[in-house]
Amino acid sequence: MIPSPSRGTIMPLLAGCLASLAGCIVSLAGCASTVPSKFYTLTPMKASDGPPSDIPFEGGSILAVGPVRLPDYLDRPQIMTRSEGNEVRMNETERWAGSLVGDVAQVLIENLSVLLAVRSVAVVQWTPARQSMVPFRNRLEVDVLRFEGSAGGEVVLKARYALFGPDGRKVISAGESIVREPVGGTDYGALTAAMSRALAAFSREVAAAIPAR
Repeated sequence: MIPSPSRGTIMPLLAGCLASLAGCIVSLAGCASTVPSKFYTLTPMKASDGPPSDIPFEGGSILAVGPVRLPDYLDRPQIMTRSEGNEVRMNETERWAGSLVGDVAQVLIENLSVLLAVRSVAVVQWTPARQSMVPFRNRLEVDVLRFEGSAGGEVVLKARYALFGPDGRKVISAGESIVREPVGGTDYGALTAAMSRALAAFSREVAAAIPAR
C-alpha cells in the first residue's frame, strides 16, 4: 500500500509550483511589454540644395574624404542624446541602422559631391590602399568632437577638419566648426533630420575652404 503524502510534504511542493507559475507570468508580461526598436539613418543633401551648375564632370581634380573619426561614446548602435549640462543618455530602442561613423562619412561625401560639382571635383572615400593607386589632389580629414542633441531641443555639431595637399602631408587649410540646429519636433525622426541639416551646414563650410581648381 502506497502511503498518502503528508501535509508537510504537500505544502512545500505547492509553494514551489506557485513560485514557478508566478515567474512564468512575470516573464510573459515582460515579453509582452517590450518596446520594439526603431532604426534611423542620416540624410544627404539633395542636388537642388547645391549651387546651380550645368558643367559636366570631365575628369577634374579628386578630393578624398577620410579618415572621419567620432568619439567612442557616439560610435555605438544606440542614439545618444544630451540633457542640460553634461549628462549623455543612451536610448536602447532608438538606434542607428548601421555604423554612425560610416553614415557621417558617406553623407559628408555625398554632400561635398553636390557642393563641388560646379568645380568639377570628384569626391571619393579615402583609404590607404586607394591613395597608393589614385592621385588625389586633396584629402580631407575630419574629427567630430560632438554630435548629438535632444528631442525638442537642438542639435550641436562640433568638428575639426584639415585639408591636405597632393603630398598628403602639408595642411593647406584647417578649421573648427560649431553648428547648432533646432530640432523642431519631439521624436527621434525630427532629431536625426536636424542632425542631417547640421551635417549639411558643416559640409558647406568645408566646401568653401577647398581651393578652386
